[in-house]
Amino acid sequence: MATAVLGLIIERRSTVNIAAAVLLVVLGPVLYRTHPAPAPNPNSGLIAVTQSAYAEIRVVEQNNTRYMIIDGGTHTIVNPLTWESYFPYVNVLDIAALWFDTPGDMLLVGLGGGSVVKRFAKAGWTVDAVEIDPVVTKLAYEYFGLKRDEARVFEMDGRRFLMATDNTYDLIIMDAFGSSSIPFHLVTSEAFALIHSRLSADGILAMNIEAVGWDDIIVKALAVTVGVQFEHVVVLPIAEPPNQLGNLVIMASDRPLKLAEELPGPQGRFTREYDRVHAWDNRFTVASHEAPVLTDDLNPIDVWSERVNLVAREHLHEVFDAPGLTW
Repeated sequence: MATAVLGLIIERRSTVNIAAAVLLVVLGPVLYRTHPAPAPNPNSGLIAVTQSAYAEIRVVEQNNTRYMIIDGGTHTIVNPLTWESYFPYVNVLDIAALWFDTPGDMLLVGLGGGSVVKRFAKAGWTVDAVEIDPVVTKLAYEYFGLKRDEARVFEMDGRRFLMATDNTYDLIIMDAFGSSSIPFHLVTSEAFALIHSRLSADGILAMNIEAVGWDDIIVKALAVTVGVQFEHVVVLPIAEPPNQLGNLVIMASDRPLKLAEELPGPQGRFTREYDRVHAWDNRFTVASHEAPVLTDDLNPIDVWSERVNLVAREHLHEVFDAPGLTW
């Protein structure tokens, strides 16, 4: 989900040696399939290793940086002293709140370590979160500072929750996309119609995705498919340069997605303000003819995701591979 920005994180925290944790990102799926999972060893930075019904999940800490790694993909990276996220896309998601005069009701699909929950709860939003894996929820409480009064957490599939609930939300954030795949049933025209029905009249959908370049077919197809249900769709890119692996945030609504005033200028390169301004200033739209609409009957997103996963693994090997850092 968020492995693509680890290169940026190295720049942000140049004094932090994250090679051991990143090697887990690269080799984790291979190691746990061919060898028994290692026992936790806090002295080496491996705080917890758990096999759930869905994945192997590791909690790793190196030099005051804590990671949640799910099946070899990094889903959460935080400062364990403040619980602030080091992922730029979390900062970009903040833009969605600027379209509301006051905090409202938010639904997050995909809990991870709880960074997005904590950010919006702190800002005064009432948050519901859906997480399919109970072990992820447990680790978020134990190791990532998530508090039970920050969100109601529902442990079930996101689409099933949307089908079952009668609640409507001002903001729905989709952050459920794994390190090597995007759950196809969450990104079809039918799924977005369901999401649209659970939003208030001026509600906004925000979706974090990972792709190889700003014009990746995944980006275009998701934007076009979202556009079937929403009048206005904008893509906010994060990776630099535009042809690289990275995160993008798609925002959609039936109201125009225009900010009343300019975003505050950044005081430095590696700041929240920079992430937001960079994404907003480089926003773009996708025309309906540029990609197919994804449906429950026809959706090759899993095939496209495997290509993204391959590039991510190759990139991580090139940048972070180091000898002797195995468990």
